[in-house]
Amino acid sequence: MSEKLGITKIYSQEILEIGNKLKDLENRRVYELSGAQMDGYLSTNVIKLRKMIKDLIIKIDNQDPSATDELDELF
Repeated sequence: MSEKLGITKIYSQEILEIGNKLKDLENRRVYELSGAQMDGYLSTNVIKLRKMIKDLIIKIDNQDPSATDELDELF
């Protein structure tokens, strides 16, 4: 993990995933409104979003590698 990059750059993938989940909710992409099972229930989406935020905060606190860093290590 690069010490010179800011948190938003280091954890850009995680932040993007949280942003995408919020955008889905903003666009009413929940089963109760869309009728599409793939969108999931509102409560399920909130649980996922809460977990995503918690996981990101833990990564930042522990200075764990980002998802991008982990992928870079695989390749």
